[in-house]
Amino acid sequence: MEYYDLLTGIIICLGDADDERSGILKLLEVLLSSERSTKEKKKILQEDFGIKMTQELESEVSEMCNLSEGVEQKGIAKGIITSIRNLMESMGWSIEQAMDALQIPMEERNDYLNMLKK
Repeated sequence: MEYYDLLTGIIICLGDADDERSGILKLLEVLLSSERSTKEKKKILQEDFGIKMTQELESEVSEMCNLSEGVEQKGIAKGIITSIRNLMESMGWSIEQAMDALQIPMEERNDYLNMLKK
């Protein structure tokens, strides 16, 4: 307990790119995958790793799924912001013209306007 809040580094040797993923690497791939659904992740954890799904563990797996989706959405938003700025600079367009060209839905435009102000 005395070391609970301390940062611990872990190094995992990934091996060759051609290796079939197994063990800890497969577990990490399943947990961190943005392509797998929560239901699929739970099934793999139970069947392949023998991990019994308790209410608490199900909640944590769902939270990890939401985390990866959040990271993905943040990356998409960052790319759109960069595209808006690039269009404004290279084409001399207004923010509205750049958003029109990128076909950004009206309901999302205020969010991007706020991000551009930062």
